[in-house]
Amino acid sequence: MDKVLVIVVVVVLIGLAITGMLMSWRKRVARDARFDVLLPGAKVNGHRVAPQEFSGLYVSTTPATDPLQRVALPGLGFRADAQLLVSADGLTIAPRGEQETFIPAAQIVQIHRSQVTIDRVVEKDGLTALSWTAFDSALGEPVEFTSYFRISSPEIRLACENALTTTFPHATSKEVSS
Repeated sequence: MDKVLVIVVVVVLIGLAITGMLMSWRKRVARDARFDVLLPGAKVNGHRVAPQEFSGLYVSTTPATDPLQRVALPGLGFRADAQLLVSADGLTIAPRGEQETFIPAAQIVQIHRSQVTIDRVVEKDGLTALSWTAFDSALGEPVEFTSYFRISSPEIRLACENALTTTFPHATSKEVSS
């Protein structure tokens, strides 16, 4: 009888934990539904020329001022292996299992390196970070986000950062000029 009671208590606690996580995620998604990746008037042309393609781990997207608060934007909600497509038209982030997110070139603000974001702490400058502007429809104003990537191969990482800084020179940060 004691074993049955313990099993029931454990199953109930696990059920409560899972329910709490689901409710929390739904609340986050509802909170972040006010953000539009495209600024008003921006057009999604996609890539008119063949983009440069890089593989890495998409880690997270956070408000630029708070790297420890994840946002749940469409296509950018979960950590996953991803393809980064870079062209003069903009940047496409394509995490495996998620929809692609296209960010027009004019909205890319900064390219830099970081060590920490939500869910991930790595060696100094181990994350490639792209800051970009979205639109907060609730406040009617632009807001800046940062998307973080972990590219494990130093050669691919350097090639990706070079492609980003040469393709988007208006967004280049001093920190990436290696």
